[in-house]
This record gives sequence, structure tokens and C-alpha cells, in this order.
Amino acid sequence: MRCEVLYKNVMQSGLESRIQEFDGTAISILSEARAASRDAHGYLDDLIPLCFDPRPNIADGATWILKAEIEDGVQLAPDLVDLIVASLENLQSWQAKLHICQSVDGFQFTAAQADRFIAWAAQLADHSRPFLRAWSLHARVKLGIKFAKHRHASGLALSSAELDEAASVRARARKLRKLLARQG
Repeated sequence: MRCEVLYKNVMQSGLESRIQEFDGTAISILSEARAASRDAHGYLDDLIPLCFDPRPNIADGATWILKAEIEDGVQLAPDLVDLIVASLENLQSWQAKLHICQSVDGFQFTAAQADRFIAWAAQLADHSRPFLRAWSLHARVKLGIKFAKHRHASGLALSSAELDEAASVRARARKLRKLLARQG
């Protein structure tokens, strides 16, 4: 029911029509959509369902906007995180999956949400796209820091990633290892 209500609100906000102009490459269109919509009431409630739209350019664009919001300091409350976690299996493109993994630092997870997110992210550990493997690792390690029950598994994932054939995965693993060392 809540998703249906959110979808109706998306149609009213104009955010979807702005994202529809995204061709998969022109990020400036997404920046403009974000700037035009971000002050609208219910903006994040409108944005989240679009992240899981079956049209790849809509999902890629919406997840890019979500990632940009998180990078600017937005923190998603557990009710919005719940919508994300419940919809993870609907993500189709590797770009949308990547953006969600890159956004994990801005999600305020409950323990149950973290469990589900980590299980989803672990499925990406052997993805053909190195950046997706790297950011999946990032998500699992960051959640391992927050939730003690996942520390051992995230540590094993980190050790495995340090041996990955892709330099980008090994580089992310080094950054995460340094982060863990600082956490002490």
C-alpha cells in the first residue's frame, strides 16, 4: 500500500518526468532534476520508489540522485531504508546496484535491515564488474563495523577482496583495512 501511495506522489511531483530525460550518460540532466525537486515536500519519498523502477535509465538516474544526496550528508531514516531493503531484488542494472552500495553510509539501518542488506550485498561479491565487487565489500564492512554480529563475515570478505584480481577491489580493501585499523 505504501509503495502505491509513494508512486502516486512521484507522478505528482514531476521528479519522474525529469529523470525520464536521462539518456544514461548525461549526468547534468540528473543534477538539474535533483536541483529542481529537492526542496519539494516528500522529495525522498518520491525518489526512493524510482530507484527500483523497472526502466533501467529511471532506476540508474534515481539511484545516482540518491547517492548524490547521501554524499551531501542526507541520512535516510529506517522507514525509508525499509523500502530500499524490501526492494533490493528489484534492482536490475549494475549501475543502480552500485549506487545503492555507494549510498550505504547514509542509511540508518535497523539490525534486521542490515541483515537483509548484507545478504544481498554478499551476492555481489563475485560480480563481473569490479567496482560493484568493491562497493559491495564497502557496504558489508561498514555494516560489520556498526553491527557486531557481521564483523567476522565482513573481515573474511575483506581478506578475500585483498586477493581480488582487480586493482579497484584491492584498493577499496586497503582503504577499508585502514578504516578498521583506525577504529581500533
